[in-house]
Amino acid sequence: MRNSFLPFLMSKRLSLRGLLLIALGISSLSLQAAPRIPAEVLNNGLVYCASNTGLSFNPQSAEDGTSMNIVTAQIYNRLFAIKKNSDKVMPELATGYSMSADGKTLLIYLRHHVKFQQTPWFTPTRNFNADDVVFSLNRMLGRTLDSAHPTSKILRKLGYYPGLQINIYHQQAKKIRFPYFQSIKLNEKIQSIDAIGKYTVRIRLYTPDYSILSHLASQYAIIFSQEYATQLDADDNLSNLDIFPVGTGPYQLNSFFRNQYVRLVRNKHYWGKKAKIKNVVIDLSNNQSGRMLKFLNNECQIAATPELSQLEILEQSRGRNYYLHEAESMNLAYLAFNFHKDLMQDERIRRAISQAINRKRIVNALYYGNASVANHLIPNTSWAFQPDVHPFDYGYDPVQARKILAPLHLTLNLWVINEEHVYNPSPISMAEIIQYDLNKAGVNVKIRYITRPFLNQHLEDDTADYDLILTGWLSNNLDPDNFMHPILSCSTQNDVTNLSHWCNADFEYKLKQALLSNKTAQRATFYNQAQDIVLNKLPIIPIANVKRILVVKDRVRGLNSMSYGNIQFSALALKTEAK
Repeated sequence: MRNSFLPFLMSKRLSLRGLLLIALGISSLSLQAAPRIPAEVLNNGLVYCASNTGLSFNPQSAEDGTSMNIVTAQIYNRLFAIKKNSDKVMPELATGYSMSADGKTLLIYLRHHVKFQQTPWFTPTRNFNADDVVFSLNRMLGRTLDSAHPTSKILRKLGYYPGLQINIYHQQAKKIRFPYFQSIKLNEKIQSIDAIGKYTVRIRLYTPDYSILSHLASQYAIIFSQEYATQLDADDNLSNLDIFPVGTGPYQLNSFFRNQYVRLVRNKHYWGKKAKIKNVVIDLSNNQSGRMLKFLNNECQIAATPELSQLEILEQSRGRNYYLHEAESMNLAYLAFNFHKDLMQDERIRRAISQAINRKRIVNALYYGNASVANHLIPNTSWAFQPDVHPFDYGYDPVQARKILAPLHLTLNLWVINEEHVYNPSPISMAEIIQYDLNKAGVNVKIRYITRPFLNQHLEDDTADYDLILTGWLSNNLDPDNFMHPILSCSTQNDVTNLSHWCNADFEYKLKQALLSNKTAQRATFYNQAQDIVLNKLPIIPIANVKRILVVKDRVRGLNSMSYGNIQFSALALKTEAK
């Protein structure tokens, strides 16, 4: 059969789109399967091609970065936002705050005249106030409120009683998890949340914790309408809170087609600066190749996380009608040792395994210059990063590794979560490189590819029999507590975020000391001391810190993504194309 690509290959100048089609082994016919977006939206709006790794309209319960950073960041607001990649916060739904001298009582002052979105499924009768904040934060804690609280009075009018209020937080909704807030043990930080006025909220802490503002500024800490939730609960439909969102953000939901796209429309009653673009579509392409093809076919103006192997081709043609937007990111790909296994508790073995793995080769082979070898736990984008800290001591040393490991004749089970992430776009390939390196050191490695639900179930059943697991972490703010606490603290030892099941008293002490201080430099010192303990004891092997990459059409103006992945579409504008 005549090769249909032959004339194409023989042409003197291949188009960029053609080069990618050949490299991917995909014909242009595959473009025909793309879901259709209304023409009026395509002509007068922005289309963002994102990864389709699951979608939730409730970031409180979301584990997926697409849900958290791209979609819900446009629909909802938080009390605070992170200020320019620093340890400071700036007002959003709050106008300010004050902390008591003992660091245990936080007063938050709220913005007036903020309207909730009017949608086909909800018409608000009042503006945003303290009841909404108390409801939203208490929902994550699952606590019954004091009977004197304003929310209780509203519920009593509807036939509810204070003792039953926990219904509206957890039990009436589907049995959902709050992964982020559970990982930082928010319920062990906050003693109570109550309204002391229509626009003032008081948060009492068990102990001083100067990370609390960063957590309240995270993309997970969005504010719901308490009135909407009460209406849904009265109809026994509280689970719809996660399906039909109502927020105060610059965009609101117009339509959603599962596994195809989410369409957002500008919120006409937004309290802040109005969005410049009326329509935004988040196209949920299934893979990196599909996103890139849609971008090159002018079906979207921004494409997230392109195939890293494509970057060289994209760079060479950068001057055409697009550019690459790069941002350092608060992420880490790492290999965790399972401390539930006696063998993995042997520090000498852990260090030798680390010395057997050529992390530089992994970064060069899989990230195409888009990542750096992680010799620290704290990413260099964090305000606590100190470049002169003692470097990683257990880098590649295959001779020493084999000397320790070969006589032991080990067989280890390596589990790999087979999902692409910013921090690890090629988990299977990375696992195979690790397997190869350890085989050279005399260790037999059996790889098992798993899904996240499979992992969650086996952890819950206490049947997760891995010795090593390849995973990673993506932070949603720049506070190291958000980075260290979920994946390594004693309080998360048996949680899904701490896959090493590690607990170390000295490390825990440093984390707690950092939370007690309100001085940035002092907090950074404690976090770096905690980092030294991790890099010495080695419950995990840090592998790579990865940049975030977006491919963006030239006509998109105002793009400024944050280190933790958030994009504000309301700040973007589209330059009119010449006819």
